[in-house]
Amino acid sequence: MFYRTEREPFSRLEKIMLFSWLVYPAATALDLWLRAGWIWVEFQEPSRFLLVLPIFLMARRIGFSQDMLKWGVFVGALAVAAWAYYQKTALGISRPEGVTSGLIAAYGDISLMLGVLTVALFQPQWRLQKRWLLLALLGLFCGVLACLASGTRGGWISMPFLIWIMVDLMDRPSYKKRFAVLAGFVLAALLVWFFVPAIAERVNVIPIAIYEYFANGKILDSSVGIRLALWHTAALIFWENPLFGTGPGSFNFQKVALAEKGMIPPISMLRDMGPHSQLFNSLYEQGVVGALMVYSIYVAFIFYCRSHLINNKALATSGILLAVGFIDFGIAEVIWDINNAGVFFTVMMALIAGKLSHAAKS
Repeated sequence: MFYRTEREPFSRLEKIMLFSWLVYPAATALDLWLRAGWIWVEFQEPSRFLLVLPIFLMARRIGFSQDMLKWGVFVGALAVAAWAYYQKTALGISRPEGVTSGLIAAYGDISLMLGVLTVALFQPQWRLQKRWLLLALLGLFCGVLACLASGTRGGWISMPFLIWIMVDLMDRPSYKKRFAVLAGFVLAALLVWFFVPAIAERVNVIPIAIYEYFANGKILDSSVGIRLALWHTAALIFWENPLFGTGPGSFNFQKVALAEKGMIPPISMLRDMGPHSQLFNSLYEQGVVGALMVYSIYVAFIFYCRSHLINNKALATSGILLAVGFIDFGIAEVIWDINNAGVFFTVMMALIAGKLSHAAKS
C-alpha cells in the first residue's frame, strides 16, 4: 500500500477528506499534551481516523467486492431484527440492546443504518428488476424494527432526514417525490405512535420534559431531562471558553463548579455522565475549533461521495446516508465515543471512500 506501487496521486477532494481525518487526532493529541496531560482513553476516539487509513489505502489500491458489502449489510439487518425479537420475546428485555455495547443507543443506531444501507446498496438491482426492491425493503424493515424495539430516540430523529436522501436513489428524484415519501413516513410514524404504547410513552415525555426543564428548572425524565441538563452544562462551559473549550476530560470538573454556583441542577442528579451529544462534547472540549474539526470530517466525506454520484449512485448515496445518519445520531449521543458505533462509522467510511476511488480509476 505504501511502496512498490505506481504513482496514484490523490484528487483534490481526497486530499481535503484525508486532511480532515489527520487534523482531528493531531489537534486532540496536541491539546492533551499541552492542557490535560496524556489520557489514552481520550485519544481512543480520534485515533480511529488514523487506524482506518490503511483500510482506505487498501480499498483505493486494490478495491473489493461491492456485492460483499451489500450482502453483508443485508445479513446484518436480518441479524439485528432476529436478536431484537429474541431479547424482547424470549428474554423479556423491554429494550433490546444487542449485548455488543454498554449503550442501547449504539445497537439501535447501527440497526437503523444497516437497514438504510441495504436499500441503497441494492439500488442497481431493484432499479432494473423490482423484485429486488422487496428484498431491500425487507432489510430496511428489519433495521427499523430493531431500532424501534431498542427505543433509541436518537435513531428516530434521523429517519426523516435519511428518507429524504434515499429519494436520490430513484432515476428522477424530485421535490415532489421527496415530499410524497416524507408524507408516507409521517403517516407510518403516526400509526406506530398510536398503536405501540412503548414508543408512544417515549415520545410523549419529550415535550413535557422540555417544558419542565426550561420553565421550572426540573429534570422530569431520566433520559430527556438529564440530557437537557447535560447539554445546558456543556453550553455554559462553551460560552465561557468559546474558542478552544476547556480540554478533553474536563467536563466533570467544570460541571461541579457550575452546580456549586447554582447554574445547573444538583450534581447528584447528573452523576459522572458526559454531555451526551457529539456537538456539545466538541464545543466544550475544544470550542468552535473542535466543532469545526469534527463536522469537517462529515462534510468532506459527504462532498466526496457527491462527486461520485454519477459513477456509482448506490455506493455514493450509501456514504451520504452514513454521514447524515451519524450527524443525527450525534445529537443525542457522543456517537464516535461509543466503541462499536465509532468503529462502524470510521471503517464503513474508509471502505466506501476507498471503493469509490478505486472504481473511478478502473
